[in-house]
Amino acid sequence: MFIAILLGVPLGVLSARWQGKPFDWMVRIISIVGVSMPAFFLGLVLQIVFFRNLDLLPLAGRVDSDLRFSNPLTEITNFILLDSFLTSNWVTLKDAFLHLVLPAFTLAAYPIGLIARMTRAAMLEVLEQDYIRTAKAYGIRQYFIIYFYALKNAISPTLTVIGLTFAFALTGTFFVEVLFNWPGLGLFTVRSLLNLDYPAIMGMTLFGATGYVLINLVVDLLQAWVDPRVSLR
Repeated sequence: MFIAILLGVPLGVLSARWQGKPFDWMVRIISIVGVSMPAFFLGLVLQIVFFRNLDLLPLAGRVDSDLRFSNPLTEITNFILLDSFLTSNWVTLKDAFLHLVLPAFTLAAYPIGLIARMTRAAMLEVLEQDYIRTAKAYGIRQYFIIYFYALKNAISPTLTVIGLTFAFALTGTFFVEVLFNWPGLGLFTVRSLLNLDYPAIMGMTLFGATGYVLINLVVDLLQAWVDPRVSLR
């Protein structure tokens, strides 16, 4: 989600700013491909390109098995990146980060396209408002108009999309986890369903529902903070 927000919001803003230009067409094509392409197919393509052809990134897993002997990790939180950082195990930290790149970008492709399209649509609507034309007439710098005036009023729909996408990502990543051999919540949920593990199914259902509620609460609070027209009463 960090990758999706970091790339999706600026792409949507710049696409709206340069509407009808080649960059806008490029962003729209990227957005359509990101939203339409199945995650498991994109993951396979990335594995072929970056592992088989370029040999830049590892294929799957959380960390190389050889590191258990050469650089054993002291488990504290069971998060490899965090544990390797806390224990100053820089070799494992680098290896774990490299193992994260492909699955992270595979999962980020869909929200990048969704966030970029939503941001672009909202920005185009806001840029047609009278106060934007007035700000341009006053000679205010284009940078301030786009990022401090227009984006602030156009970000509310994007926040809603970000919240819903993040909630879905909690348990909706089964195919990506299988493809990259990642022991995540999606794989755990599917195995629980296949094994009729009712306590695990109930626990994951409760966890997902709680996640949706809490994330929507955070989104509502962020919208009230960003847009003073929104009232929490």
